Amino acid sequence: MTATTMTPEHKQYLDRLRASGATNMFGAGAYVEDEFGVDKREARKIVSEWMAAYTVENDIARKASK
Repeated sequence: MTATTMTPEHKQYLDRLRASGATNMFGAGAYVEDEFGVDKREARKIVSEWMAAYTVENDIARKASK
């Protein structure tokens, strides 16, 4: 099994999923599994990486707005 890294397509998909409100992002793994054909473990890695990146982006935006 190869290590999965979040791709730009994953990021775009997860950004759109979050904006849609279709699921709490802690439940996004199942959506990633279905959309990209990855197993549960890989989906969790992708979502975890997206969550970490999302947090960093929001921290930067908050600091810039102060």
